[in-house]
Amino acid sequence: MSNLNRISLLLGTLCLATATFAVGGSPANASDGLRLECDVDGAGDISMHARYEARRSRKKFSAEFEAAPGEGFKAGDRMTVAVDSVNVGGVRLKQVVGGDLVGDLNLDTTAGPGDQAKPFPNNFPQVQRGTRVAVAINGNNVLGCRLQ
Repeated sequence: MSNLNRISLLLGTLCLATATFAVGGSPANASDGLRLECDVDGAGDISMHARYEARRSRKKFSAEFEAAPGEGFKAGDRMTVAVDSVNVGGVRLKQVVGGDLVGDLNLDTTAGPGDQAKPFPNNFPQVQRGTRVAVAINGNNVLGCRLQ
């Protein structure tokens, strides 16, 4: 076999190994790159969206709620978020241009002073496919979905 053929064979093997790693990853790092989301629309014009991401040593979680004007909510109402029945945080609803009311809870393991995101609470539960996220407004459960 000529040197040129050996180099071609070596490069082909290297490319195949790189492609296999990029697609499948290694079993030891199977939890890297986890991303789960869910959405739900409720009665009237209300909705929520939740997302959980875990990459290497960083985790991010967000839960967003939106309601059209006239759906029984007002600016300043307290939105709390539960993950598998554990209260993980809360925010006040704000009115945005157009009159909609929104609440947006963001948690991030790298959150620092001045960031929009808050740090993860110590009691944040283990998340996996099917984990339930629920939004309550002023203590009343409003919407919930399961992360997929």
